[in-house]
Amino acid sequence: MLSMKTTARRLLRPLGWEIRRLDPDLTLDTFLHYLLPGLNVNCVLDVGACHGQFGSKLRSACGYSGRIISFEPVRENFEKLRECSASDPQWDVYNYALGSQAGEAEINVASSTACSSFLNSSEYGEEWFDGTAPVRAELVSIRRLDDVLDEVLPPAESHRVYLKIDTQGWDLEVMRGGRNSLGRVVALQTEMSVQPIYEQMPTFTEAIAEFQNTGFSIASMFPLSHDRYWRLVEFDCVMVRDQSEAPSN
Repeated sequence: MLSMKTTARRLLRPLGWEIRRLDPDLTLDTFLHYLLPGLNVNCVLDVGACHGQFGSKLRSACGYSGRIISFEPVRENFEKLRECSASDPQWDVYNYALGSQAGEAEINVASSTACSSFLNSSEYGEEWFDGTAPVRAELVSIRRLDDVLDEVLPPAESHRVYLKIDTQGWDLEVMRGGRNSLGRVVALQTEMSVQPIYEQMPTFTEAIAEFQNTGFSIASMFPLSHDRYWRLVEFDCVMVRDQSEAPSN
C-alpha cells in the first residue's frame, strides 16, 4: 500500500507541484530566507536589477525587510524598476552600470531586455535561447562600486552587505571595480556560466577562482537554466566571506 506522501507526490508532480520537507538548499529563495538573517544582512546591493524582480522576491519570498540598493543601466528596464520600487521607502534605485572602469559604453539591448549585455551574444546563445540577440545599442554610464558605495551607503552607518550581481557576463568587472568595498560584504551572489551565452565571458571555473582570491568561499549553487539536451547553462553561486564574524544572537 502506497504511503500518503507517495500518493500525493504521484498526483501532484504531473501538475507541476511537489510537497516536501522544507530544505534550505532546495531553492535560492529558501536559502536566502535563512542566510540573510543568519549573517545579519541589513543591506542588499542589487547589481543588474532589470525590472526589480530580485528585490521584489526578497520582500515576498525571503522575508527580507532591510535596505535594497539597485543598479540598472538600460533606460527601459530602469523605468520599470523605478515603478516597482516607488512604494518602498527602503529601496533606492540608480540608473547606471557598475564596472571596473568609470566612463560610458554601449550596451547591447536584447529583445529580452533581461539579457542585455556589454558583451556580444554568442552563436550558442542565439541558437538555443530566445531573446539574447541584440536589437539596438544604448550608451550608458558606468561607475565603480568603490567610487559610489559611500554615496549610496554612508560609511558612518553600520552595514552588513549582501552583494547580488546579475550582469550577463559582466559580473567579474563589477567585482574588480569594488575590491576596496568588499570588506563590507559578508556574502555575495553571482551568475556563472557553464555554456557561454556571450562571447568572451569568463567560465565558471575562472569566476569561482577570482572570487575565492578575494576572500569568499562557496556556500551553495542553484541551477538557472538547461538547454534542450539537459546541459546546464547557468547557475547562481552564493558565496560567503571567509572567517566572517559570527552572527550575533
